[in-house]
Amino acid sequence: MESAAVHFPHLGGFESTKIHGSGTDILETTGHLERWREDLDMLRAAGIDNLRYSAPWHRIESSPGNFDFSWMDKPMAHMREQGMKPVIDLVHHTSFPDWLENGFASPELPELLSRFAECFASRYEWVDSYTVFNEPLATTLLCSFTGAWYPHHCTDRTFVRMGHNVARAIAAATSALRQIRPDFTYVYVDTCERHTALDAESQAQADYANHRRFWVLDLIQGGIAAGHPFVPYLTDNGITLDDLLRFSDRPVRVDILGLDYYAHSEMEWCWNRYCSRAAIRLPHSCPVGFAHVAAEYRERYGLPLMLTETNLRGYVTDRITWLRFMHEQCESLVCAGADFRGFCWYPSIDSTDWGNLCTRPTKAVDPQGIWYLDDSRTTRHTSELSKWYSKLASGAATSRDLPAYNFRPPLDRQLSGYAKLMSHWNNWQLPKEARKGAS
Repeated sequence: MESAAVHFPHLGGFESTKIHGSGTDILETTGHLERWREDLDMLRAAGIDNLRYSAPWHRIESSPGNFDFSWMDKPMAHMREQGMKPVIDLVHHTSFPDWLENGFASPELPELLSRFAECFASRYEWVDSYTVFNEPLATTLLCSFTGAWYPHHCTDRTFVRMGHNVARAIAAATSALRQIRPDFTYVYVDTCERHTALDAESQAQADYANHRRFWVLDLIQGGIAAGHPFVPYLTDNGITLDDLLRFSDRPVRVDILGLDYYAHSEMEWCWNRYCSRAAIRLPHSCPVGFAHVAAEYRERYGLPLMLTETNLRGYVTDRITWLRFMHEQCESLVCAGADFRGFCWYPSIDSTDWGNLCTRPTKAVDPQGIWYLDDSRTTRHTSELSKWYSKLASGAATSRDLPAYNFRPPLDRQLSGYAKLMSHWNNWQLPKEARKGAS
């Protein structure tokens, strides 16, 4: 159903993930390191003054205790002069210093992140919004459970202990920030997930994953006690109940819950009889959509919501259709009474190297931004997508004004499950490129 015409803030953002062991990061491979002024002015010209912005800890503290803000000072000063309002991301995925042995599993992490947070906030006291740690669930899963990111320890026990360590670091860093800026707005950002089982044999795995999606936020807010359904898994993997209960003494105050939603955020599980375990089947054959999933988080936490990330890897016309869908989902949340604080397509410019999960610095452009990059990664190109995002940001359009382009292969097949959530649209059209090909 079409939602009423509602408006909310629109944010920009620039990918910054460090490619561990390579000596570089996405700030460099996309050219933002040199073109930060151009990129920030591009947002402002589009009517976007709010943005998520990463502080590259790995660049600022390249040796222990020695902080070099010479690069960071420049975009920060420009944002302040131009009246831009950044939500500063202190840790974006694996963007910890190379010298931090074992990364997020290091017992020194809480003290070191707290020190960095204090140093950053003292230097930029005007900043009033922070994300202390971006996507703690997804990040710890990739650093431990899947083994994709450093330190590559593929066990449940490592995942649990790393998650607990990250929660301790979030609590310590938040406390340090509030000593300097007591009124800062904490935008807690994590993946927005929902898991369903396709058969009885996979139900236990889906239940586990649905409990897992909440556990870090539950923990830092002091919400994990003896009766919590995730406690047996945590205690089986090395965390004592006393470890969990300590957070209830000084719970972390979260002000806005930022949710990151992608086409893969809803996951189906089915039994694989060849390896005798439940396995993920993507994409979801019958997703319920962001508005429904976000409502589950809203009911659980009672916090104001923000869509802090969404994007789609594909042609510009594919991305326009996904933008329309996600914007409509957020509009419907507002109409349902949600306190909705903003919409962020992330990243604003195409990223690089996410095709290999940022494990190798190939500099291959990943077509997922609002403004697109060519293979030189120097020029930022406008398109119909960037024009529509600007109109949405300025309040000159709502979702119903956007065109609906048929998804091109392979997305037409991969996103077929979303068709029912878009079935009420009556202005579908072939992408311009497809029309040319047909002629």
